[in-house]
Parts: sequence; structure tokens; C-alpha cells
Amino acid sequence: MKSSFWRHVPGILWIAVIFILTCIPGSMIPEVPSFLDLFQPDKLVHLFLFTVLVFLLLLDFSLHFTTPQTYGFSVSIALNIGIFIGGTTELLQATSLVTGRHCSVYDFIANVAGCFLGWGVFVLWKKRRSNRNIRKNC
Repeated sequence: MKSSFWRHVPGILWIAVIFILTCIPGSMIPEVPSFLDLFQPDKLVHLFLFTVLVFLLLLDFSLHFTTPQTYGFSVSIALNIGIFIGGTTELLQATSLVTGRHCSVYDFIANVAGCFLGWGVFVLWKKRRSNRNIRKNC
């Protein structure tokens, strides 16, 4: 029982980090000039946060990848959790609960892109790890 709880902790803590960072008042965040409208530093932060989130969720769920169906289900769950949290944080910023922040569809797009990037990073990490195990056994 103890080990099953602790494998969820990194993902849960990362979700808490995301909510804390998205609730910081906008006046406390330094202005950084953008180098391109599509790739503002702010969007790169969103991309990073949600890449790490989905990677950690898939790492947690990977213990259950016993069939292609469970892998597909786990990926679907991880992506849906990431997208839900990405949408929730943007809606939270639209409320008056968080001062100095605003809801942005572009931030949400960066969140979703980060979710899919996290899945891609996980796939590459898993392939690299399995290649190392094959080399060790030869």
C-alpha cells in the first residue's frame, strides 16, 4: 500500500506547482520582451510545465502497461488530466480569484502542446531505456 501511494507523489506535487505558479499575481511576474508572438517566453513556460506533468503521469502509469490497450488507456488518461488541468488553470485566471492574470487561449494551446510533447518525451525515454536494457543483456 505504501509503495503505490509514493509513486503518485511526483505527479501530484507537479500539479500543485502548476496551480501555485498560475495563481501568482501578474504584477509579481517580471515582464520579458517577446522574441516572436507565437513563441513568447511565457508560452515556453506553459509548454515546459505541461510536458513535465504528462511525463510524470505516464511514468506513474507505466507500471500498468501490460497490454497495448492499457498503454493506450493510460496515455488517454494522462493527456486528459493534463488538458483538464491546463483548461482549469486558464479558467481560474479568468476569475477574480487571481489578480493581475488573464485567461488566454494561446496559453491553453501551449498547455495542450506541452501535454503532447510530454507524451513524446516519454515515448523517447522509454525507447532509450529499453535499448539500454537490450544492450546489457547481450
